[in-house]
Amino acid sequence: MGTQRTVLLAVVAAVALRLPFLGVLPSPDEAGLLMIGGQWGVGDSLYGDYWIDRPPILLTWAWLAANTGGVVALRLVGLIPVIVTIVVCSAAAGRIAGDRAARWAAVAAAVLTVSPWLGADRVNAELFAAPWLALGVYAAIRAVQNPTARWGLATGAAIAGAVLTKQNHADAAVFAVVLLIGCLVTGRVQPAAAARLAAGALGGAALVSLVVVLAAWTRGTAPGELFDALFSFRLRAAEVLASDPEGARVGRRNGVLRRWAISGHMLLVLVVLCAPLLRRFRSSESWALSAMAAFGCFSVIAGGSWWNHYLVELAVPVAVGIGVIAARSRIVAPATIGYSVVTGVVGTVLILPAVGSVDGPVAVGRAIAAVAEPGDTIVSAWGRVDLVYATGLDSPYEHLWSLPVRTDDPRLEMFGELVAGAAAPTWLVIRRQLEGWGMDADAAQAVVDRRYRQVATLCGYRVYLLKGVERRTPEPPSDGQCKRSTRLL
Repeated sequence: MGTQRTVLLAVVAAVALRLPFLGVLPSPDEAGLLMIGGQWGVGDSLYGDYWIDRPPILLTWAWLAANTGGVVALRLVGLIPVIVTIVVCSAAAGRIAGDRAARWAAVAAAVLTVSPWLGADRVNAELFAAPWLALGVYAAIRAVQNPTARWGLATGAAIAGAVLTKQNHADAAVFAVVLLIGCLVTGRVQPAAAARLAAGALGGAALVSLVVVLAAWTRGTAPGELFDALFSFRLRAAEVLASDPEGARVGRRNGVLRRWAISGHMLLVLVVLCAPLLRRFRSSESWALSAMAAFGCFSVIAGGSWWNHYLVELAVPVAVGIGVIAARSRIVAPATIGYSVVTGVVGTVLILPAVGSVDGPVAVGRAIAAVAEPGDTIVSAWGRVDLVYATGLDSPYEHLWSLPVRTDDPRLEMFGELVAGAAAPTWLVIRRQLEGWGMDADAAQAVVDRRYRQVATLCGYRVYLLKGVERRTPEPPSDGQCKRSTRLL
């Protein structure tokens, strides 16, 4: 089968496997992105009236989806990075090892950008960053094959694009640096040419960064506050995550590792990591792909949160690496990809019955939406942005996720001022209690007790209404709606 036909079939298959999930309820992250993107403009926080520790390119995609159809639009927009990643990974592998490599890279990229075991059936920052990583790898390969400034410029631009989509995605920079060093050592690139490429890459990265930061600034996202959110906050948050109970960290870690192993993705990563140890797979490109995969593993582990969609970060080096290996192996790469294809299809079949189902947080949000009135607002303590999104109400509290609350408002002083003031939310939803790990909620709880009354308990969530406000009592959802039904293992 020709390379172009294989790539086309891989793209069609990947799109087809994602289409059944267009209407699936948004994950908390998807819901939060849509809420923030939909109102992004000059406001009181980093992105309009909300705060998130994510870069502007990601929020630009969220803004586009929120203003063109919401969840379905976000899923349709999410097809773009899938298609680009498959095509560019194939082109990159083909540049290294020919047509057979290009074909297998396309198949691998398709699997790794749709697998529900990796959380790739939803749309997340890692998915939007993937095409930038693929473009960075392709441009770096072209740069060492044809050492001109324009390919260095393109490499740097792609590197900046990835980081400005998900700030820890410096994977393409690792690939480019290791590849350039390897080519210098082997004499494939002369020092003068390497200097031109490095200068071009720095220029490309600076240019893209400047354009993106200035564009975000015009929408009210100040550069200093953006830097704090993307980098300084992550250092503060790492300390908070390190204080989580050991049992919670182990549970999240084991869940991700279990899905990683079942999907076959772990085996693919190991193959790419170890390939340069064998002489027939040894080349500057193989070492660079191995280093990129190693950085991706470190990035996933260092994140501390242990969410399975973090594994999508590894899709590009694994897809290109497996393609290169398949060009020189008739068994290893095809067998591992075959296993991943089977498990990906099985995973898709397992969660298909959940398409269109309603889980607990969304059911609670819809119950509140049914009795809310125009002008009502809501805060969910803490997290479950999908609940807030389902109500259709705004949140007057800038933090929609629990980690920023635990990191930057651990004594709930900002929250306490909010509920004590004139902008207090009409509705307050509490899953267990205001106090979380490392938080001191005594003062805020006293204000809540004084200003709110509990009106319902829905799916384990306590629903409070501001005193002095009269609304109908939200109807309890059915027991079936209170259960989550879209999780693999």
